[in-house]
Amino acid sequence: MGLLTVRKHASRVEHWLKAEVREEHREKSPSVIVMRKVVGRSSAMFIRDAIIGSLLGIFGYAGTACANSCSNVDAFSSYDRSGLQESDFGIYAVGTFRIVDEADESKQPMFNLATVNCEKQTDDMGRATGLECKVAKAVVWASSDKPDTDKPNCSLDLDSSSYSMKQLQKGILTGFEESTSCFNSILTIDRNTKRVYLSFTRTKYADNYDKIKPGTCGELPRTEALMNCTAWPKIRKGGGPPRYCDFSGSSDK
Repeated sequence: MGLLTVRKHASRVEHWLKAEVREEHREKSPSVIVMRKVVGRSSAMFIRDAIIGSLLGIFGYAGTACANSCSNVDAFSSYDRSGLQESDFGIYAVGTFRIVDEADESKQPMFNLATVNCEKQTDDMGRATGLECKVAKAVVWASSDKPDTDKPNCSLDLDSSSYSMKQLQKGILTGFEESTSCFNSILTIDRNTKRVYLSFTRTKYADNYDKIKPGTCGELPRTEALMNCTAWPKIRKGGGPPRYCDFSGSSDK
């Protein structure tokens, strides 16, 4: 599954997954529905999304900010991995979400290091009921200035999200997370090519943010893929741009 295919399915996946959730909610009691909503999006997360929304009005969305003030940040060498690690318990992957083949660093998302940890879910009888993926990201927020040790200008943030995965087609798993910020996110795991993607759709709040301050949300972010951004890919290639990422791993020569 390539990037164009991921983008093509993004909108369809969003509607399909929402329909699945609505159908599941109809089968639950009102008390369970309320609890699911509280657990799925706490008030603290709502406040955090609102703060990020306000920051977007100042700095612009992560994909359009100039990442100069964090240009000396890279991923720790022990994360020289690629692909998926699958077991009887689930799927695991680690790397940096990037836009493939985008040479302009200012058009890349804020630099990050992410883990994707998917665990198989079972009922009380031990029967498989699905797959839940948790994505945890350490993200640096950059400005258009150079790194400055006298006046720190590269901020570190933690971001976490959960996705209840469904099989879109053979070997393709996808999940949807709704946000109160500018964009919803869709996680896609391609078990055939061993790659992980993040794609996006606008939230119902985005238009209001843009009305309050034009350009707050801006254009829809491009699809990102989980890549290896440690120093090793560049060493294996024998050179490259200052921040070089690819799909190689420690087992590659």
